[in-house]
Amino acid sequence: MIASVLLVVLAEPIIRLLFERGQFDAGSTQRAAFALACLAPGLVAFSMVNVLARAFYALGDTQTPMKISVVCLGLNLVFVLWLILPLRQGGLGIANTLSAGCNVGLLLYALRRKLARLDLAPLIRVLPATGGSAVAAGATAWVIACYWERSLGHEGLFARLGEVFAPIALAGLIYWAITVCLQVPAAKEIASVVWHRLRVGSK
Repeated sequence: MIASVLLVVLAEPIIRLLFERGQFDAGSTQRAAFALACLAPGLVAFSMVNVLARAFYALGDTQTPMKISVVCLGLNLVFVLWLILPLRQGGLGIANTLSAGCNVGLLLYALRRKLARLDLAPLIRVLPATGGSAVAAGATAWVIACYWERSLGHEGLFARLGEVFAPIALAGLIYWAITVCLQVPAAKEIASVVWHRLRVGSK
């Protein structure tokens, strides 16, 4: 989730760092960044599709994920035809995001029908905490990126590196700190591992 948010917020600095040179000018950066920002929200869905498909494979069912993928491929084509003209490259990203979301929904529906009980309560409980933390981290990254742009600009490799990695580092710390304070289990586990390794390393 945090990666998805940061890709949206920092789409332009990331594209500028990776590609803006030679024939790939500032206008190309803006167009590519728009496509990335439209595609990035689908990162969460893409990850969930991978996990849910494995649940079917563990149950010995390879047909259901494949059939759902074919349906979603058709949906993706419909979304592309609908969005490509008004949004151009952004329409491709949004189409992929929408079709990935449909894929998640269909996989969850099929898995719920297949299993007597599908316990999603632990995941649902942490969604407000992780979602809110991701929004706070994204806002932090946006503020830092704007400040960097106004103060230091993006001329030169080191300025472009800082424009990307300074906001990412601070946003990551904010995200981790908030999720730890909100008792998100995964964040607590990471904090525990880091603390243990620091203690072992200091001995």
